[in-house]
Amino acid sequence: MPVEARTRVALGALSAACFVSVTSENLPVALLPQLAAGLGAGDSAIGLLMTGYALVVAVSVIPLVAWTSRWDRRTTALVTLGMVVASNVVLALAPAYWVAVVARLVAAAGHGVFWSVVASMAARLLGPGRGGRATAVVFAGNSVAFLFGLSVSSWLGATLGWRTAVLAVAGVAAVTALVIRLTVGPMPAEGPSGGPRIVADRALAPVHLATLLVVTGHFAAFTYITALIAHYVRVTGPATSALLFAHGAAGLAGLVLIGRHIDRHPRATALVTTAGVAACLLVLLVVPGPVAAGSAIVAWAAPAAGIGVVLQGAVLRVAKGRPDLASAVYIVAFQIGIALGAALGGLGLDHDLLPAAVAIAVAGGLTSALVVRRSRAFGSPA
Repeated sequence: MPVEARTRVALGALSAACFVSVTSENLPVALLPQLAAGLGAGDSAIGLLMTGYALVVAVSVIPLVAWTSRWDRRTTALVTLGMVVASNVVLALAPAYWVAVVARLVAAAGHGVFWSVVASMAARLLGPGRGGRATAVVFAGNSVAFLFGLSVSSWLGATLGWRTAVLAVAGVAAVTALVIRLTVGPMPAEGPSGGPRIVADRALAPVHLATLLVVTGHFAAFTYITALIAHYVRVTGPATSALLFAHGAAGLAGLVLIGRHIDRHPRATALVTTAGVAACLLVLLVVPGPVAAGSAIVAWAAPAAGIGVVLQGAVLRVAKGRPDLASAVYIVAFQIGIALGAALGGLGLDHDLLPAAVAIAVAGGLTSALVVRRSRAFGSPA
């Protein structure tokens, strides 16, 4: 296979790995009623399979990335994908809830390690000066997971049973790992770990702050997007599914546009992403009517899809010597933002103050844009 064609296939395989990682992570969302019935657990207990997953990632990612810092990067990706396969096979065979908990913990332990290396692997495949575009290509798997992965998993669970759906995810992960093994060459670790120096690098502090702000705001609203649609657009049922599909398609289109410009204009694309999230959600608060609200919810996906790309790109620019460990710290900030945003949005929902969750999202987007505007981490490379 020619080198250029092999590189394309390798990038596609890494994108597929992102797809299967996100789909696997969110399986309890797609299969909630089936899992609850099959494992004899309540909906809240199935929800804990998501919460516990995020907590394990946040707590384990830095020590595990440090421990694997001398591993070949391809080996690291293959091991973590193997953990996804094992996790979902055990989950599919789980006779009881506690086995499902153990199965989820296996995948969670490898989740953060995988995400700490996948962007730098893509950047090394495309070469210097193209890290942002490489990240956008592989992160397209995230958008496709939300667009198709969860809906197909839900359909499989409803028609063939949740165990079949979970085994299907395990199968896709296994095939993806095989393609990566065949198309991605060895990628030795890049230099010494850097340990505490990387973790405490002040140059990365603005990136972590921007991450915490924009992710907290985004997930304060996104976690309850179906409630937002019902409240502002005033539709439910199949119309909600159609709007969510349009939201996912807009996210994929936004990711393509951001990927084309991020390497040449990193600050501008980061500002479009952070301020764009705020602007779309501000429409919900100040422009009445279901048409404006529906349009804003769909448009919101375009800048939101770039959050991970612009932030991960900043990490790669600043931490050139040890991108995996620096990415691990960024992942912790991202996971804390998800948990904090979901909790704050949930408070607003519980107290019938859904606009408060939207206001938090607007504030998070605007304040993160201010950090981006002032930080050198988002400046153009020399």
